[in-house]
Amino acid sequence: MNATAPKVDRFLRWFNHRQFLEPWPATNRMKRAMEPLFATLAPLAPVKENDEAKSIWLQIPRGDISDYDSYEDLKDAGEVDSYDEYLAYWKKDYPDEFKWYELIIFEGPRQGNVRPFRAVSLGHRTIINALMDEEASEPLITEDAAVELCGLIENAAKESIRKLRDGTYNDEVNASLPIEFRTGVIKRSELWKLHPQIQNNLMDGLSNSTLDAFKKLMASGVNDTEKIGRLDRMTANDFFRACSIGYKACGYKNTDAAPVDQYFSHADGRDEGLSGRGHGLNAGPGIDFDDPDAWDQWYFRRDRGGGHPWEVIMGGNSTHVDLFVVNDRRTLDYNVRTAQMTQEEADRHPCGYYFRVAGKYRSPEAINFYVALSEAGLPVVLSDAEDILARYNAIGYVGVVPQDVTPRYCEGMFPKEYGRVIDFIHVYEDEEEELKLVEWLPEDAAMLIEENRAHMEECS
Repeated sequence: MNATAPKVDRFLRWFNHRQFLEPWPATNRMKRAMEPLFATLAPLAPVKENDEAKSIWLQIPRGDISDYDSYEDLKDAGEVDSYDEYLAYWKKDYPDEFKWYELIIFEGPRQGNVRPFRAVSLGHRTIINALMDEEASEPLITEDAAVELCGLIENAAKESIRKLRDGTYNDEVNASLPIEFRTGVIKRSELWKLHPQIQNNLMDGLSNSTLDAFKKLMASGVNDTEKIGRLDRMTANDFFRACSIGYKACGYKNTDAAPVDQYFSHADGRDEGLSGRGHGLNAGPGIDFDDPDAWDQWYFRRDRGGGHPWEVIMGGNSTHVDLFVVNDRRTLDYNVRTAQMTQEEADRHPCGYYFRVAGKYRSPEAINFYVALSEAGLPVVLSDAEDILARYNAIGYVGVVPQDVTPRYCEGMFPKEYGRVIDFIHVYEDEEEELKLVEWLPEDAAMLIEENRAHMEECS
């Protein structure tokens, strides 16, 4: 069967987007189906981040309209009323002569005569994750689709390797890879100018006076653990009162309530047994809120964990604010044990409790907490403060990430010369003004094994 994009996509629908299949013993049929594909990619060097993975882009032709869904079937289903509408659907789904798919294969190191696993991902769908040293008693329900896909894409993989050998592959990828798969940057100042509402949204819940105070704190250099002092003792009520100061600064309601009640109105609630009112792993009877010894016993207890006691503004992975209570003792003891610091150096280091606010994706609340605690005379630092300041000063860059990548936690996708990139967006084909602003980054160059070896020797 000749490969066309509609045929490939019909088989890919058997597999969930970005869902990682559990490793499963492979049938002999599955092992045989993978073999030509892995042999084709044998000359390809592994990716930089993982020496068990290889990646290459494939171009699969869209074919003609007969490869698309049947006109009769679509008409019977009420999705189209005419052949012209059917033709428009085809051109919308497959506007270009070729469709691009990223093929990634994984292969564990050989153990004796067998490799422990092989895996295949196509178009960011895991289609195979096979245990090679075991035999399946029965095939997976997706086996037929996986076997067909291995056969369908083999020639396209050979063509990409051929282009890599003749030196045209990387240039073609950088020139023609659709923007939906590309990574780039936009100057934050230019994006804010194009979309001023983005910058306006940054002030939601943040006053100009608090922003000015934040900028002054940053200019003073006080956001430094060496300069903020320490609390010799700490209690649960000290922590809850610090939370209350932050909630009031954020303009939250009921700030006349007891600090612990405010905490449970806004925090995650998995407090690892601190209050006796929390839930989750290691929830417990609570401690005396005014006893510093009880706090120390709770704080340094080795079996405490599994909760979110510092998540003082509840949210998702990237939409919450933490108010960490930090004690230098843990870090100093570790540094002495690992010979990164002498005991004499540790003895000279400030030691005690301080606060650390973290919430770069909820920067108005994080700034409110930081400024309010600092003005209350408490020792506090703000994580990612320089990056947050750059956001409000409209300097630095915003990252453009591939459209199937969630625009969160993408810092590692951008070279150091662009500074720390902490804001990410998608840009689409019809966004002409945004596209004019994007500086597209070159794709990681694919290499043959012998080229990669020579490159490594040259670098060393």
